[in-house]
Amino acid sequence: MKTLPNLLITDDNPMELKYLEIVLKKLNVNLIKAESGFDAMEKSKGLELALAIIDVRMPKMNGYEFALKMNEERTGEKVPIIFITASHFSEIKVFKGYSSGAVDYIFKPVNPHILLCKINIFLDLFNQKQTIIRDVALLKKSAADLTRVNATLKKSEKKYRSYIDNAPDGVFVVDETGRYIEVNEATCRITGYSKNELLKMSISDLLSEESLEEGMIEFRKVTKTGTSEADLMFKHKNGTNRLLALNAIKLTEKRFIGFTKDITDSKLVEEEHQTIIKTAMEGFLMLDTHGRFLDVNNAYCHLIGFSREELLNMGIKDVENVEKLKETEQHIQKVIEIGYDRFETQHRCKDGSTVNVEASVNFKPSQGGRFYVFLRDITECKMAEQALKVSEEKYKTMLNASPDGILLIDLKGFITEVSEIGLELLGADNRSELIGKHFLKFIPPEEKNTIHEAIEKTMHEGIAQNIEIKIRKKNQSLFLSEINFTLIQSPGGALFSFMITIRDISQRKKLEKNQIHADRMASLGEMASGIAHEINQPLNTISLVVDNVLFEATKDDNIGNDYLKKKSEKIFENITRIRNIIDHIRAFSRSHDDYILTGFDINSSINKAVSMISEQFKHLAIDLNLQLEENLPLIIGNTFKFEQVILNLLLNAKDTVLERQNKLSSHFDMLVGVRTFQENQCLIIEITDNGTGISEEDIEYITLPFYTTKDTGKGTGLGLPISYQIIKEMNGSIEIMNNTFYGVTFKIILKIQNKE
Repeated sequence: MKTLPNLLITDDNPMELKYLEIVLKKLNVNLIKAESGFDAMEKSKGLELALAIIDVRMPKMNGYEFALKMNEERTGEKVPIIFITASHFSEIKVFKGYSSGAVDYIFKPVNPHILLCKINIFLDLFNQKQTIIRDVALLKKSAADLTRVNATLKKSEKKYRSYIDNAPDGVFVVDETGRYIEVNEATCRITGYSKNELLKMSISDLLSEESLEEGMIEFRKVTKTGTSEADLMFKHKNGTNRLLALNAIKLTEKRFIGFTKDITDSKLVEEEHQTIIKTAMEGFLMLDTHGRFLDVNNAYCHLIGFSREELLNMGIKDVENVEKLKETEQHIQKVIEIGYDRFETQHRCKDGSTVNVEASVNFKPSQGGRFYVFLRDITECKMAEQALKVSEEKYKTMLNASPDGILLIDLKGFITEVSEIGLELLGADNRSELIGKHFLKFIPPEEKNTIHEAIEKTMHEGIAQNIEIKIRKKNQSLFLSEINFTLIQSPGGALFSFMITIRDISQRKKLEKNQIHADRMASLGEMASGIAHEINQPLNTISLVVDNVLFEATKDDNIGNDYLKKKSEKIFENITRIRNIIDHIRAFSRSHDDYILTGFDINSSINKAVSMISEQFKHLAIDLNLQLEENLPLIIGNTFKFEQVILNLLLNAKDTVLERQNKLSSHFDMLVGVRTFQENQCLIIEITDNGTGISEEDIEYITLPFYTTKDTGKGTGLGLPISYQIIKEMNGSIEIMNNTFYGVTFKIILKIQNKE
């Protein structure tokens, strides 16, 4: 089995060493890594080295010292050495390097392509030498094997030639005058000339005027130092100028190998890219493997307050927050391994403050091991995140502090959040029992249409309020609730979710029923004198009829049948009237909790309510004017509760006109009017008076329970709130308006239900 050649790399910077390992991992060699001269001496002891790549600057034992010591201890041929340095050097240092065993120098940042080309050349030479050594050993045994040695050498040469010819970049060999001796196909493609044409030319024939002087300087440099690297303008055969990246290496005193690549287009792209970077709003850094700044843009200078000149003399450790250094080094190690990473860190500004940044880091081994870093200022984002956390805590506190249950549901109806009261109302022990469940799971089938209508209204109007429905708890029991829907939108206006507030009104509805009944009884108590008058009138009529019959009987013993029949009918007519009044009062005074809603005629209900107070109004000289439009559609509801509303409003009208009469020194005509009519798809009932009216301030609060404008002891404050609630249950509304001169108008609006 063939033994792999040993290649030693020595650098005290772990990042540089890792970079070299990445570049060289494709080579078929046994790679020996060392972080110091002493470490390298220990690891290479007893091993034959094909090549050593050594950093010049190392602590305790620099590269030159290590090279001399390593080769002194070897009895065979010296190890060829490529020194790596980050700075330019004098001829004295060059001589020192070559005397230590140097065969070449490479500047940092290391160009991986040049490094690989140079190493491949030395490896090929090493392999050829090894082959020759083996073949010579065999030759000593048999002269007949000389033919095989020559064949091996030719094969090695052919392999070397194939490597050169198939290289993607231009490879050429020139003599000490600069004349081409050998060129590959890529060189021909880059210059536009054929191989035969180039072999009749020299480098100076192809250099443009602007690069001619610089080209000669670089050629003299390679003859003296053994290496050269420059970007030069060459004349293409088609007459255009092309920018070529040129690297030259001295092979012998009269032979030089060059590597070239057309970088015209990439240079333009790079310049455009640099312009974009320099004017970008985000910060940009370019670092070498030591973490030193190679380039920065204006945005980064503005971000931390240093000038570009100051930063180019600094390294990333000079601006990185000390507390973040270790964490950043871990991220950089990851970047070297996989090529990219994104992380958050902090940089120190010139004024001593810190700025939070998000760093996006790319590592390019093919570009000399450079790090390209884009930085985004996230200081405000961090502050916003902190504010958001505080806001979220406040939101949760407010959510759980609400006396009503609160649910958040998404646009598909699934519960995403619930308050503590919401858990209690729905009978759940914890949020996991509700979150992710569909809201309609807690709604009985008969109520689902109401929910769909509420959601539809919320989608169009943003809110739907005071919807009374039954809700099913987790244990399947039901409770009566009042819910409100609110649409939640994102800052951009997109629909986001719904917020539902739930209030258990079971107890309130019981109290309302008691209040309605109490108000009905209070109304009857207030009408007691009027009812007595209503009954007293037919009783007086009966008494007069009986007196008349008795009077006629004393005059004539023989009273005619027609006369008695007529008088009897009059008596029974008034008895029936009394019975009807009593029956209606008895029916009106009941609670009607079990009343089945049916269609009823509002005019008939108004007349029944008026019948209980008409005599009282006449007695008080109040003119009651009825304007009831005929043939109005029926309304679905409770006719007795509707009568209670009309009765309440009429009694209020009576009180306000009497109050005005008492305040005036002179008499005025007290008027109360009731008008019904149809308008579009609604029935309208207007009750108007010319009393004292209601102040604008009182109108705002008059429908609240126990709020009254009457004197102490003259009102319960329940009449209007109960009337408002009854009309609301009939899907109607009440509007209150002061009249132009005197009095007020109560306008009841009831929607006409379409016949199915």
